[in-house]
Amino acid sequence: MTPGIEATHKSSKNLAGMPAWLVYSLLTIVLWGVWGVLSKVVSSAVDANTNQVFFALGLLPIIAIVLRSQRLSQGTNRRTGMTWAFFTGILGGLGNVAFFQALEAGGKASIVVPATALFPVVTVLLAVTVLRERLGKLQIAGLALTLIAIYLLSS
Repeated sequence: MTPGIEATHKSSKNLAGMPAWLVYSLLTIVLWGVWGVLSKVVSSAVDANTNQVFFALGLLPIIAIVLRSQRLSQGTNRRTGMTWAFFTGILGGLGNVAFFQALEAGGKASIVVPATALFPVVTVLLAVTVLRERLGKLQIAGLALTLIAIYLLSS
């Protein structure tokens, strides 16, 4: 870990009596859960490409808030980080289009959302092959269970 990241973990704040990371994680679950249902509602009214355009436009107020907060990175690798962040956005946007296509093609939100939420399988496989990270027996069992989940959800 880099010193900045390590220091952040050590000085973890609490919100509502819980670690801040947990509060933000729970908020993410709620927001993305509602987003998944709304995405299905939208898919019956507009095509996936239009959905993505308006999804991106919906991010503009969030971008304005983040820019006003003046919490943008001042680190030594800022340019590299911003470049990778940009490509992350492209990958995320393309993933959104594919997600919206799945819903538009008749996929049920109750199946498409959890199935696509298994994207960490790709992350794990890339982390093992590209980053040379190692998995323990428990993580391998978890990976096997996610593959079973994909099969069960697609049946």
